[in-house]
Amino acid sequence: MDRRKFVETGAILGAAATLPKFSFASVKGSDKIKVGLVGCGGRGTGALLNMICADSNIKLVAIADLFKDKVDDALERVSKSYARRVKRGRISLDEKSFEECLNKNNVKKFVGWDAIDQLLKEDIDVVIEATPPVFRTPHFEKIVEAGKNAFLEKPVCIDIVQARKVLEISKKASEKGLNIVCGTQRRFHRGYEEIIKRVQNGEIGDIMAAQCYWNSSDYVGRAQLNHEEIPVDEVEYQVRNWFSFIWTSGDHIVEQHVHNLDVVMWALGDNRMPVDVRGMGGRSTDLPYPKYGDRFSHFAIDFDMGDGLRLQSYCQQDPGCQSEVTERVTGTKGIMYTGLYGKQLITDLKGKVIFQAGPELQRPECMEREHSALLNSIRSGGRINTVDKLVNSCLLAIAGRMSAFSGKKFKFDWVVKKSQESLAPEKFEFVKKPVGPVPVPGKYKLV
Repeated sequence: MDRRKFVETGAILGAAATLPKFSFASVKGSDKIKVGLVGCGGRGTGALLNMICADSNIKLVAIADLFKDKVDDALERVSKSYARRVKRGRISLDEKSFEECLNKNNVKKFVGWDAIDQLLKEDIDVVIEATPPVFRTPHFEKIVEAGKNAFLEKPVCIDIVQARKVLEISKKASEKGLNIVCGTQRRFHRGYEEIIKRVQNGEIGDIMAAQCYWNSSDYVGRAQLNHEEIPVDEVEYQVRNWFSFIWTSGDHIVEQHVHNLDVVMWALGDNRMPVDVRGMGGRSTDLPYPKYGDRFSHFAIDFDMGDGLRLQSYCQQDPGCQSEVTERVTGTKGIMYTGLYGKQLITDLKGKVIFQAGPELQRPECMEREHSALLNSIRSGGRINTVDKLVNSCLLAIAGRMSAFSGKKFKFDWVVKKSQESLAPEKFEFVKKPVGPVPVPGKYKLV
């Protein structure tokens, strides 16, 4: 069987929504798109600045967050980030245009568990959803019910129950004609686009193997765990430090490494799903518990993709370790190498470079292009929905986590159709929540 062909997936996955072609040319017209931001942490404020840099014909109407301190200084943090980028010569947006997008005196602010409900009552065209991952599925549902377009940060789900729900919501969004773009920015990187196109056109031959890596030289969030006055067993502590807890983040294989898995899925055609999953992983013995939560520090997953193709997935967050954030796909005629922070190239099997993405394919920044795609589609009356493809990639990460936690090998189809693992609490509220034990392979029970 030609390894470049897809395999049929289970009924839950359906056919991934086709990404329509869109133009990144300047959008005509003077109507400002009205924006709301939900989640005022680093990624939320970063996404807002990315959107402003991508298209200054927008207006920030309202911001929302669970915590008042996050809301209080969010706009100032965006302004400071803008100033730093100007100083470094990384931005051409003039100060007047920036201030027209973000008029601090006119932006409404909402705080608390119902902050998103209050924000969605405002006259808003598009919502940036950048809260901790556990909240993204329920928030996506509210956004679609309100009839708003959205930029959704990855991951859009942290467990199989949420994955099933997100696919239902995505279908409703498409039926309503809403535009939804997810924060898998590599799909909007011109170098990646060119490399993947060449792979799918057969330039490296039939795909034989794939590997992807997000190995970090530090523990994400290590410097942010500064809420000593809040007990660790309080929901507030765990949400503020969401990157350290399984129930809030899905663990870093889902929250972060999904980027790399998504690239490989893209190269394979998006609908080629695993047959078997076998994972392993653990937690560094000197990572303090429970302050640093209950999550693993490293994962290694072997996905049997069928027809002899194996995908190996590696991710690590351990201080002092070698950093590597890349993807590699090997074919019968050549090898694809991609890295968001490095090069994108194709070599022959002996290492001779056949094609390398040049400087002209590194701009504009992919984290701006994803917003351009969304805003251009809204203005033109187009339809773009990238959710289903991200769900497929999230499913690989979720299955890999479940296998590593349990130490079990299982059929991927079992996860998709039968697993009932749910990490989110039935009700979101500020209560005491004992920190779960670090999963022990061989003892952790699959659900």
